[in-house]
Amino acid sequence: MRKNTSRILGWLVPGLGALAVVGTLLAWQWPAVDPKTEDAVAGPETTGTAETTADLIEIDAVQEAEDSIRVTLLIDGDWHVNANPASLGFLIPTELSVSARGPLPLKVDYPLGRNIDSGLGDEPWTVYDDGTIIKATLLEEVPGGQLTAEVRVQACHDSGRCLAPDTIQARVVTP
Repeated sequence: MRKNTSRILGWLVPGLGALAVVGTLLAWQWPAVDPKTEDAVAGPETTGTAETTADLIEIDAVQEAEDSIRVTLLIDGDWHVNANPASLGFLIPTELSVSARGPLPLKVDYPLGRNIDSGLGDEPWTVYDDGTIIKATLLEEVPGGQLTAEVRVQACHDSGRCLAPDTIQARVVTP
């Protein structure tokens, strides 16, 4: 019995010592929380209430002519959405669609956007900010009825935090 106890203690003591050293090194290497960064990452304009992309983004849609629609992205604070086309395959691009009793064919003119540093050492990523305007041309005559614009977007904070994508809808206003 004594040999088993000695063997267990022979492994347990050095094992616990190694675990303590590793834990200390991890705690020492772990970045400290900067309250400014934490606020910025927490949500729009440091409120910390954003849980979905729809909490941060609205759209205004206006029919400028019989076959022309203008959609303005209204994005809170230091947030943005990915441009179209997205800079990398895993990023979710902004996509506009219009419907009236079903989807309508249209040609969308996506703007160039703004370049940001991705922080990953690769090329900058292109994003859309608050006030970005997306224009579309309807390719068919629209049947009577209300038009609805839908924009699929993913909100990301300039600090790098991204939320799940959402589809934002608005009725198209006719002047």
